[in-house]
Order: sequence, then structure tokens, then C-alpha cells
Amino acid sequence: MDAFLRTTLTILAILLSHFSLAQSSRNELANSKIYVRATYFNEENKLIGIQTRTDFGDTLIDNIIYRKFQTFDFVDYAAQKDTRIFYECFANDIYCLLDKNKKIVHKINYRNNKEQVATIFGKQSNIVLEFIDPKKDNEMDSFIPTEKTPRKYYLKDSSDIYLIIIPDLKTLVVSNNGKFYTKQLLGDNYLGISNGMEHNNIASTKFDIAKGDEIQLFYRRKWYNTSNKAEYEDKQFKNFKYISDTIINNCKTLILEVDGYSFLSGNYDHPEKTFITLTDSGYYIDKYRFIQYKDYKTELKLVEKNKKMGIFLQGVSYDTIEGNTYSKIIIDNSDPYRYFILPFFPVPYIEFGNVQGVITYSKIKGIEKGKKRERTFITHETNIRDIISKSKREVEIIMYFVNDADVEIKINDYETNKIVGRLKTKVKIGLNSLLVDSRKFESNKQYSVEIDYHDKTGGGGSFSRSVIINF
Repeated sequence: MDAFLRTTLTILAILLSHFSLAQSSRNELANSKIYVRATYFNEENKLIGIQTRTDFGDTLIDNIIYRKFQTFDFVDYAAQKDTRIFYECFANDIYCLLDKNKKIVHKINYRNNKEQVATIFGKQSNIVLEFIDPKKDNEMDSFIPTEKTPRKYYLKDSSDIYLIIIPDLKTLVVSNNGKFYTKQLLGDNYLGISNGMEHNNIASTKFDIAKGDEIQLFYRRKWYNTSNKAEYEDKQFKNFKYISDTIINNCKTLILEVDGYSFLSGNYDHPEKTFITLTDSGYYIDKYRFIQYKDYKTELKLVEKNKKMGIFLQGVSYDTIEGNTYSKIIIDNSDPYRYFILPFFPVPYIEFGNVQGVITYSKIKGIEKGKKRERTFITHETNIRDIISKSKREVEIIMYFVNDADVEIKINDYETNKIVGRLKTKVKIGLNSLLVDSRKFESNKQYSVEIDYHDKTGGGGSFSRSVIINF
């Protein structure tokens, strides 16, 4: 694989990984106003700055409507910025970018699939097209390009000077002048930070809640259908309720009760307690993560991380789910996770991949907003409904079976890996309650629960869970 192709795949691997994170319509991806600038030499990316964009409105130039916008280049949003003015249009299958003097920077037919004469970075030349398919391992793999396929246009005599355009989004996502490249960041988090930057949103983490207040954090998977509309799959929810407080090490500590449910496995998480320790400057979550009391606002800057430069992006945005409008603080730390802090409740959370976290319900100072999701029950496949520490000697496993089956349950000690409880039995189709008895259970200790089953059809499966003996 030559350096030209390696450069393309390296840039696009990061770019395209964010496609599944857009808003309700794929077209909103293009509304992100945040870009990174970097170099790529000797197979190494090096960040050199961040760029933001501000749109001003439409301007008529030579009977074509252009969007006038200003770019800001910086290493820290709060410090000095270099500004430039441009005019941009996607009209009659032509992408055109003009500088402040209305001279052509780029002009190219972005739907032309053949070699063409066009202008890139002010240079008119023969331009070659490459369709980019990040799912393929090498350029020999064949695929059918669509309007969603990124198109790379590069100078025939200088392949390191190029533009990458996504036709259906009508956006220039990557441009490389041979010295450095500029890349648009696409995804829910970048769009949220962009909106917060545009409206100068600020949010304080000094929350104010009363006993009985609660929220529901709901996770769902997200993808696009053939009409470019977002579709969702319910994944799980967690309920957090402020039930009481106490004093630990001379600090006021809030006690939250947490329970949850997985729509994918049917597994219910019994209520557990989480402790929020309050200090004058912020709060600790179970003594591990600290959230500072402060006013959060837009922060965009390069930071050094493990002797390499990375990006730190932060903003305040709003979301509306199930009739509940709420604010959230978004943080991007140059890693695969997306971090969120809620200004109104002490429960930060993360997202990963195409899983999105939203607040479907809240009750703050007794005022309810949104709609709480409830547990459902899976009946199309065998699943665990519940695992209960029933007494000092008994663990109850409640399971739904789609067929009569032979079942074996083993409860193991995590420390010794020895079996401390075992049950072999037969079950009938439907809901079954299975009791495993043991004299070896220890109070407040966690054990693994291994379940194997084989049904009369020749099918079967296994589950691995855990249980804490509460007696």
C-alpha cells in the first residue's frame, strides 16, 4: 500500500467512525462547525491547530448563491485566533470556494466520475477521482459507490494535494494542500459543541436536588435507514434516585439508589447504592471521580497527552427526549469515549460507538419532566428475568424458556473458582423459578452464576451472571 493510500485511509478512518452519531437526519452531520488541522508525514499524524467556522448568510455572486463564512484558526479558543473570509457554494454539481477577494480557491464538479480539469488550492490541473470505502482493506476490493461515499479528488501530478467531498451531505470534509490537512469533525458531540459555541451557552455544575428527586439515563443504539432518517434500538436504562444522606469523614454524602434493565438480555439490575460526597469545590462519585463546581462553557484547545498533542473539546448543549428538555456538558478528550456531565443531577455518563445516552425522565424538586421507560419482557428467546439472593442458603434464578429443557446451574466462588452451589433440573416452556441451595454462601460476597441449558429441539445455550449474598 503506497503512502498516498495510507494517508487517505488514516484520515478517513477517524472521519467516518463518527457517521453513526449524527442527529435525527444524516444531513445534519454537515452542520458541525469544528475542524482539526494536522500534518501527516512518515505515517504519523501531528495536530497543529483547531479551526471553527461561522456562517454569515447568502450572497449572490455571478448569479449564483454563495454562503459567506469566516474561519478561526487557533490552538486555544480562549486565546488569539487567525481569521479568514470565504464564499462557498454547491450549485449545478459544482463545488466552488472563493477567498475574501472572490478569487477561486477550489472549483470542481463533485459528481464527475472521470478525470477532469478543475481547480484545487488555486491551481488548475487534471484532477483524478478516488472513491473511498473505509470498510475495504485495500484498493483492489470492489464496491459500488453511492451518494454517501466520500470522493477524493487529487491533482494528477501531485497526489498529496486533494479534496474529499461527500455528495449527499454537500460538505468538504477534508482538504490537504500538501503541507497540512483540515478535517471536519462529524458527530452528535461535535454538533452539540458547535451549537453551544454559537449561542455562548454556559452551565453550572452546582446542582440543587431534594430527597426523592431522580433521573432516568436511557441508552439506545442508533443508525440510518435508506431514507437517511435515524432509527433506534432500545438497549438499557438506569434509574438514579436520591433517597437519603449521611456524613462520611466529616463530609455530607448523598445516597443514590440505582437500578436498571437491559432490553437486549432481559436482565434486571437490583437496586444498589451510589455515594456522592460533597465538598466546597465539587463532588466525588463513589470516591473515585471528581466533578468540580464551576461554570462550564465552550473550550477548544490542543493539549499534550502521553507526549503527543491531542484535542480537548468542551461545550454546553440542550436535548429534548420524551418531552424532557435538559442541558448537558459535552467533553471530547481525543479517545473513543464521549463524556457528559449533567448540570442538574450528580450523574456523569459516557457514550461509545453508536450507542447514545439520553435523559428520558427527570424529577427535580418534585417537578417531573419527560416519560420514564419501563421494563419489558422478552418472550421470543430464552432469557434470565432475575437473580435474587433469597436467603442465607438460597439463590433464586427466574428464567423464561421458549422450550422444555434440561438445565444445569453452577454457583462459583470467584476467589477459589470452586463450585459452592449446584442444581440440575428439567424445566417447562414459559416462566420458571429455580432455587440453588448451599451452606457455603458467605454474607455480602459476590459469586458467579453459570447457567447451561439444552432443549428438546437440540438447541441450547449458556449465561454467565453474578449474585451478591445480601443476608
